[in-house]
Amino acid sequence: MSALKSTGDAAVSMHWFRKGLRLHDNPGLLRALSLANASEGGKVYPVYVVDANCYQLLKCSVLRAKFLLECVQDLDDGLRARGSRLYVAAGDPVEVLPELWKEWGVTHLTHEADETGEPYALERDGAVRKAAKEAGVEVMEFHSETLRPLGNVPGGYVANVGGNASGVPGTMSSFQALLSRIDRGSIPKPLDAPGKGDFPEQSSSDDEDKYLPLEHPCDIPWPRGYEMSDIGPVWNREDANEASTPIVKGGESLALQQLQKTVSARPDWTASFEKPKTSCTEVSTPSTTVLSPYLSLGCLSPRTAWHAVADANKRASSKTNRSKPPVSLHGQLLWRDFNNLIAHSANAQHPGSWGRMADNPYCREVPWSSDPEMLAAWKEGRTGYPWIDACMNQLRTEGWIHHLGRHAVACFLTRGDLWQSWEVGADHFEGELLDADYALNNFNWLWLSCSGFFYQYFRCYSPVAFQKKNDPNGNYIRKWVPELAQLPAKYIYEPWTANMSILKEAGVKLGKNYPRPIVDHKVVSKENMSKMSLAYDMHKDKVAGAKKNGKKSPSSGGKAPPKKKAKKQTKLK
Repeated sequence: MSALKSTGDAAVSMHWFRKGLRLHDNPGLLRALSLANASEGGKVYPVYVVDANCYQLLKCSVLRAKFLLECVQDLDDGLRARGSRLYVAAGDPVEVLPELWKEWGVTHLTHEADETGEPYALERDGAVRKAAKEAGVEVMEFHSETLRPLGNVPGGYVANVGGNASGVPGTMSSFQALLSRIDRGSIPKPLDAPGKGDFPEQSSSDDEDKYLPLEHPCDIPWPRGYEMSDIGPVWNREDANEASTPIVKGGESLALQQLQKTVSARPDWTASFEKPKTSCTEVSTPSTTVLSPYLSLGCLSPRTAWHAVADANKRASSKTNRSKPPVSLHGQLLWRDFNNLIAHSANAQHPGSWGRMADNPYCREVPWSSDPEMLAAWKEGRTGYPWIDACMNQLRTEGWIHHLGRHAVACFLTRGDLWQSWEVGADHFEGELLDADYALNNFNWLWLSCSGFFYQYFRCYSPVAFQKKNDPNGNYIRKWVPELAQLPAKYIYEPWTANMSILKEAGVKLGKNYPRPIVDHKVVSKENMSKMSLAYDMHKDKVAGAKKNGKKSPSSGGKAPPKKKAKKQTKLK
């Protein structure tokens, strides 16, 4: 029985914003408003808790911290334009929310469900539900982070494979087949944002100067229970004041503008979009939509994006060659749902396994090396391979790189060159990307390291040849590795092949103002293919052994492989 029914009092509802930082297509917010408007004197309190321990902030660059605060401020602006406001508190939601419930007499709590099973969110939400039960507050979760619900609920993916999370599709093609069987593949229409008249009239004069959005990233509290050495990136006020070059700025209003500009206003471009054919070396205007940061924090609803693409496709010229999933823009949204579903499945089978090698049912065990110097050189753009270093420098400066750039640097760190674990690469991306996403980030690193989903390890990205054909003059490198800007195009991808006079004229001093290659790609890439072949053989033996003993086949899982199996990577002296 709800608190409203048991007391007979007017409903006082709270909508707790977490990742769904938007007013449009927000069923939880609409339900909170409906409850408040159903009784005389009802109230609604839209709330955001700045929780430094959540996935979005625990490992967080100053650029993403700024982006998140911009999203929160934009949300407050949108609510104020409708006669309401956002109440912003900071701290542990398990402690903060009960205090607010008591202060305002809250009877109902609504929020967007976190279906991936991300460990902190799972623990937090369980603790909040327990506290709500003790306080007599009814909690309602809503599924709006993906095109369709992930779990065993009406219309959910798991519900349509018999209710068992371990039985979800393991490939994109089989996922598409599953989607086509649910309501014939239709995607629910997004819900309209509430208008000014949808918010109940309530005085906020007592709180007018309280619970305001944070103005500066350094106002975000330090994560609870962590030392400085435990997390990263770590930054200070000076860093925050200098960080002013993100690829996009945050907020629902800017997300909808970006959708209009890149999708709705370009029907022919949208209808013919093929992601593998977009350019990763653009130095002015990105060749993709750059909507991912907005989707990751829920400033943009995936259903709104889906139907905007569908509408643009209908308006495209009949002469336009229309692309199809998985490479089309609709395909990108399907990949997003597929990645979220796989994360949900992994954590349902082994809680917390998504994002690590051990116990992860979708990850093969590979005996990676661990070399802090190599990892640091990769993170800091000091590998001596200009294309790789340019990508890493853009990531640090803008919080974003094109997906082909992500492919190249991930392959280079793992199976291609440095033979470092995909886990440390995913951890770094988690801290630096504006669009850091628990499900997508880990899925991509599994794929690119050939640890899961993609197993053609003999197909290796060359850190030299990969982009030569697309950017022969090296304009992208000249922008992001300025110390090489004066090199002739012939040497821009391989400065170590230039003679001393050419290097001197270009102002390049190898080993001083630009490093020599950290490894010899031609040598280590072949070594690594042999290592990966051995790891795959070990995996086959493990699966065969499990079948022989009548146990469930370990597609990965278990303990990390013995350290003695891992060989140190060959370095250039």
